[in-house]
Amino acid sequence: MEQASKIRAFGLLLITFFFWGSIYVGGKMIAGDMPAPLVACLRCVISVPALWLIARKYRDVRIHPEDFKLFAAVGLLGYFGTIFLIQMAISLTGASTAALINATTPVAVTAFAVLILHEKLTPVKVICIILALAGTWVVTAGSGGESETRGIFLAVLSVLFWGLASVFMRKLTAKYPAILVTTYGMMISLLLHVPVGLVSYLRADSIRIRPVTVIVLLYLGLVGSGLAQYTWTSVLAVLPASLCSLFYPLQPIFSSVLGFFLLGERLTGYFAIGLLFISMDVVLSTIEAMKNA
Repeated sequence: MEQASKIRAFGLLLITFFFWGSIYVGGKMIAGDMPAPLVACLRCVISVPALWLIARKYRDVRIHPEDFKLFAAVGLLGYFGTIFLIQMAISLTGASTAALINATTPVAVTAFAVLILHEKLTPVKVICIILALAGTWVVTAGSGGESETRGIFLAVLSVLFWGLASVFMRKLTAKYPAILVTTYGMMISLLLHVPVGLVSYLRADSIRIRPVTVIVLLYLGLVGSGLAQYTWTSVLAVLPASLCSLFYPLQPIFSSVLGFFLLGERLTGYFAIGLLFISMDVVLSTIEAMKNA
């Protein structure tokens, strides 16, 4: 039974990173239909009911008052800041490039864990950070113009936001179910997503609602956020987080393949080298984490 649950968990892990990789392609598909802040807002508005349903058996869990500020930090930094910035990045650069930069998330989490949680900085972690920076630099060097460079910068900023939020998530998930932390964090993010999305709607020159626009928005909210969070939580209940992070390079790979076929994105040599560096840093950081587990 245990072996069967692990096999199922690995299957869900592949599905989860496919979902996450497809988010970038979906966001790029409708980037011309409406402003990026509005897409980010609608994605979260759609996802909250799904997450609330998934977390139904944990709703009676009492939240201690001293943890309110941590939930606020997760919601505002992680689920508002990160989603807002990555959606802006997708609108300015390619889906595959934004996904590749996002694959450096484990390194950002490590850096903030050292600074805030005072975790030990080992030589391997230093090498991982260098590889992540090198990969990001190579991708930036191969960018196609000023707009794409700004998109890469915003993607890097979103990784930093998520890395910082993840440190607070570590503290919360030690006390509360992960899906509950995600649900409450996403609900808190609406405090900023809704007004920002409304302002972008009012200031938009034009908004185009096509059938594909509606389908993609529903996919981003229900599948990209709701279902993906459920499968991720299910996997973490069976497999260690350090092992799961080994699969992070699959996210830009899935995004690149989908971007090639659905968006006609061209994969350059710079992208391939950047993917190599970033994949190496994720693998090394995972091996280090598993040794110290």
